[in-house]
Amino acid sequence: MTRRTALAVAACSITAYLLLGTFGSADMWWLGDLKVYRQGGLEVLAGDGELYTIRPGRLPFTYTPWAGLTFTPLAWLPWGAVEVIGVVGNLVLLVVATWLAWGIVGPLGDRVKATALTAAALLWTEPVQENLRFGQINLLLLVLVLSDFARARGTRFAGVGVGLAAGLKLTPAIFIPYLLLTGRVREGLTALGVFAGTFVAAFAVLPRECVDYWGGLFLDDTRIGLAQFPGNQSVHGAVTRQFGAQAPPGWLWPALALTVAAVGMTLAVRAARRGAALTGVGLCALTALLVSPISWTHHWAWALPLVVVLIDRVRRTRAAAATLALVAVLAVAAAYPMHRARVSGVLPSGIVWTVPFGDGGELNLHGWQLLVGNAYVLVGLAVLVAGAWSLAAERRRITCSTGLTPVAEPDADPTS
Repeated sequence: MTRRTALAVAACSITAYLLLGTFGSADMWWLGDLKVYRQGGLEVLAGDGELYTIRPGRLPFTYTPWAGLTFTPLAWLPWGAVEVIGVVGNLVLLVVATWLAWGIVGPLGDRVKATALTAAALLWTEPVQENLRFGQINLLLLVLVLSDFARARGTRFAGVGVGLAAGLKLTPAIFIPYLLLTGRVREGLTALGVFAGTFVAAFAVLPRECVDYWGGLFLDDTRIGLAQFPGNQSVHGAVTRQFGAQAPPGWLWPALALTVAAVGMTLAVRAARRGAALTGVGLCALTALLVSPISWTHHWAWALPLVVVLIDRVRRTRAAAATLALVAVLAVAAAYPMHRARVSGVLPSGIVWTVPFGDGGELNLHGWQLLVGNAYVLVGLAVLVAGAWSLAAERRRITCSTGLTPVAEPDADPTS
């Protein structure tokens, strides 16, 4: 396929999406979260310290005080302009994130063609569709993080993107220890410094809001939504749905989260030290998705790096296993035309919405419903299990061939 054909495919994909949004369901561009961001900016400008007050008929603001400051420009614009920014901006960010991911992977025949085809396909996955529908900022955060890893190690501004992303939303903060553990100490300290700077700047302007948020609100996941909702594709959500109406033991989720975090970060650091930079970033992001109390399906846009890694593996090796894995991942993540409860018309939706939900229905899943209702979590855990199995097999081969127990490798440049 030529570059021109690939660009035409991408243009057709985006055009089809825009036509569907314009003439299809009114909920295609519901933009509920974007409204929250704009309202947060309005609350900051009002200066009454009510940023985190829950008001009837409104979704609560669940982001950092720094995020509230960042969103103030949205309050100066008419809602129509904000709508355009939310939709068009996320489409642009999808392309930019894909471009950065392919750049981190390394040399390939035509980066423009790869970016165009990948973005065209990913547009029709549920995580991307939900980001567009809600007007979410996950793709912006992903671009900030990937921009750091796309820079050569030790460059001046490396780490700034991670710090800014963590200042807006806490989940990307996992990349700070990841940078430190992979030997990118300067970038890690830069990210930590920028993150701390967002706290200081916010406290100088919004002291009351900072006391409210950092005094405990950031730990209150009930403000975000119900853990058992099928849209929550985290280990916590899966455990809650598995136990149904009976509450799971209090120790179970923390124990599972710690285990997943240890395995995931070990694999991520190992990949980075072996020079597989994008694999390391993707595994780190996957770990965050699995261990967070709430990981809505739109958060799973953070899996984009791992999808690019899989596509690259198929492109380079034509291996059957890699091809099957890619097909399985895309089948689980795809957005299918579907009628969903509480939304109007037909929406591009993921398979997790085919199970009962609402009014406690998600607490009475059984058989295939548990598999489908936890599909993202199961795929994510399968990736970690496969990675751990591969690492253990490699260590056994080294031990058998040399008679020596393998030791940790020295740090390697993860951007090489």
